[in-house]
Amino acid sequence: MTRAVVAFLAAFEAVITAAIGLGVALAPLTLVWAVQYHMATSWAVFWRAAADAWLLGLGVDAHVDLDRLTALGLGLPGAVPPFTVTIAGLGVALFTVVMGARIGRRAAETPFVLSGAISAIATFALAAWAVALTAQADVFGPVVSQAAPVAGATFAAGIVLGVGIDWAGNRDHVPAALAHAFGAEVRAVVGASLRAATGAVALLVAASALFVALLLFAHFGRAVSLYEALQTGYLGGATLTIAQLAFLPNAVFWAMSWLIGPGFALGGGAAVAPGSGLAARLPGVPLLAIVPSHSPSAAFVAVVIPVLCGAASGFLTHRLLKRSTPPFDTPLDLVLVAVGTAVFGGALLALLAWWSGGTLAPGVLAHLGPSAWQTGVFGALELGVGMAFGLAAGHLRGQAMDWTPLARDRSVVEKRPTPEPDFAATRD
Repeated sequence: MTRAVVAFLAAFEAVITAAIGLGVALAPLTLVWAVQYHMATSWAVFWRAAADAWLLGLGVDAHVDLDRLTALGLGLPGAVPPFTVTIAGLGVALFTVVMGARIGRRAAETPFVLSGAISAIATFALAAWAVALTAQADVFGPVVSQAAPVAGATFAAGIVLGVGIDWAGNRDHVPAALAHAFGAEVRAVVGASLRAATGAVALLVAASALFVALLLFAHFGRAVSLYEALQTGYLGGATLTIAQLAFLPNAVFWAMSWLIGPGFALGGGAAVAPGSGLAARLPGVPLLAIVPSHSPSAAFVAVVIPVLCGAASGFLTHRLLKRSTPPFDTPLDLVLVAVGTAVFGGALLALLAWWSGGTLAPGVLAHLGPSAWQTGVFGALELGVGMAFGLAAGHLRGQAMDWTPLARDRSVVEKRPTPEPDFAATRD
């Protein structure tokens, strides 16, 4: 394929990504407009709502200016000054990153990876800017100046991830600048640290998702009661469910911070952490039914989960180091990999914690999410300790396997019967 074809295909896929993300929010709202409101109101209101939800999910802030009656109807203080909504529903962002990674991997398979990446990012940023222009309203509207750079940065993260995955899968492909700047041993240690940190964080996110699923199952009756109290109807309940699904990744990352130890904030002085209780009443959102009103001090035992995730990643990483050419299995190499994993893993955890938090409204919902630096520091320590144990276990296992053939050969020699002397041959 030529450079122009690669750029055109990447731009086309970027448009498809934007259309799907926007359509997921627009489809249920259009049904509400057609069935519940019988098309009596302007469809532009629902278009702006879908555009706002999509842009918020990508990380674009939104300005809110409510009058007194509207603020009281939403349960907010009467004279609310204009405020900014900064929290993002990460379901939209994660979908965008996954689609961007898919485009990045396809572009990396061609000689024109840079052209494809620039074309896709520019097209997606332009689409987000155009949508932001159509979503302006007096009460609620996205920040137009943030639409192109923030949405483009979210999509670019997926592009970079896809290119990195393709390069990591191709062991023979090493950029010339990287090969000249760093030696083979440095690249092996840094690469192993990045893989180990990514694997440990992925295991921790999976454990957090399982934890959230168990909480949803345990508090299912309470969530149903909140749905019934809201009286949203079938279409309104479906729309509310889709909106909560967009914030489900946020809940997973908050649960991850809870497992690490620092917990997360829910505004108004409410902090959710092992051994603490809520200091404020939460809004009647069904997803918040999983938040416990109090957790015992014994819940701090949950910090063993990040340690186990680091240990599992360290054990698997040691096998890769052992099989590399030449093998990197010295104590210094293992210490460097453990330290590098702690640094990279802590940085990734801090980024996820920062990404999942923000402000939704004044008052109770003013500060939502975990502390980025606390999650990063404590997570780095726990993952680093687990990684050290995993690497040490793999190293000791490798040494034991090296001695096993020698011990087996020695036992065979000792059990071999000694031949009896032939007296007849001696006599002759």
